Amino acid sequence: MTSPKAPITITKPFTVKDEFVHRVHDVEVRLPSLSYLKPGLIRRIRRLGDVDAMYTLLELTLPAEALAAIDDMDPDEYHALLDAWRTHSGVNLGES
Repeated sequence: MTSPKAPITITKPFTVKDEFVHRVHDVEVRLPSLSYLKPGLIRRIRRLGDVDAMYTLLELTLPAEALAAIDDMDPDEYHALLDAWRTHSGVNLGES
């Protein structure tokens, strides 16, 4: 008797258009791709400096639970999260 074959799971590779998904503590954080922001988000942050724009984007896109988890992160972990988000989005800060 042959054993049934396990079902094949096909996962599509992510693209820079996909949301960035990361777990912070026990909370799933879903952030939009920085390369494919909706026009309304771009309009709201267009005149802000980089830091203000990033925090405004977090506040506009994340639910309270995810914001609280990010607020409680270790600073090194937080910067690693931001770097991973930029890399996932295909955004490079460049080298100086």
